[in-house]
Amino acid sequence: MSRDTSFCFRVGGLVIHADAPLDGLRCLDALETADVRVSMRGTIGTPSADEAGDTWFVSPYCDERGVPLLTIWTVATGYLLHYAEGTRFLVSAAGDDVDAWWDAPLTEADATDYLLGGVLAFIVRLRGRVPLHASAIVIDDHAVLFAGAAGAGKSSIAAAFAILGYPVLSDDVVVMEDSGGGVRAHPSHARLSMWPDSARSLFGATSLPAHSQVYDKRRLDLCEHGYRFHDRPVPVSMICILAPRTAVGRRPEMRALRPQTALMTLVSHTYSNYLLDAPMRAREFDVLGRVAASLPVCELALADGLDALVSDCRLLAERLALQSART
Repeated sequence: MSRDTSFCFRVGGLVIHADAPLDGLRCLDALETADVRVSMRGTIGTPSADEAGDTWFVSPYCDERGVPLLTIWTVATGYLLHYAEGTRFLVSAAGDDVDAWWDAPLTEADATDYLLGGVLAFIVRLRGRVPLHASAIVIDDHAVLFAGAAGAGKSSIAAAFAILGYPVLSDDVVVMEDSGGGVRAHPSHARLSMWPDSARSLFGATSLPAHSQVYDKRRLDLCEHGYRFHDRPVPVSMICILAPRTAVGRRPEMRALRPQTALMTLVSHTYSNYLLDAPMRAREFDVLGRVAASLPVCELALADGLDALVSDCRLLAERLALQSART
């Protein structure tokens, strides 16, 4: 397939033109004006740290070799992101151009995972929007977001709602936009990523492939397996912050957060919030302040374990539908 071919996708409210298919994304039916152009370069012309300028960020966490998990340098045209696992991304200062490289045994699919995760979150911030570390489903044409730390169960909850027949809007990164007419959430892609134990518990004998040879999470293509994906932005009706799971109490348990507490909690659950400079952080506080003041934000506790997750999500959906009917 020719690298001169332009593939057109929409994810996180952005139209992406790429010179190669992006694993997990479906091409748009018609070519639209690009917000971001992506070049998947593989090992061709891989930049080195010697070509970079000043160090902009160094992760305090390192791999087993002592290499920081992420280092970002400033370059003449923008930022060079170097992940310890072997991917590099050159992102323009305006967030409208991205070049991607990766080292073996990583593949183009692995590079796409990074692109649609931390790199997309960085691009979104450069363009003035806020990425929440969350998954989102759609109930009654409104988005319900489930935010939480890594391993909190965001994707498993989205999968449980998919099993119940509800459309999934986004997994892991939810791009929010407050344009003055209300807060909207943008769709990501029609795929969920789950750890093997979640995949086995929720889908049983269904064989879900691993992302790649080096990434053990299982991937669920929603459309291929007959589940629903919502491909248009929708208003947000509620944001649920996932609390540590508990073996006691009613299921599910929801506790409304006061606006000030909601703001600080949302700030702590934006995606890659360690990558904020002063202007980005100020803009994020402004947007999230309006979100916390205008939307219900609650803490959500579910039972420990996965065996009751689908039934818990059924109860939660009924409660959310009832609340929606009252407003």
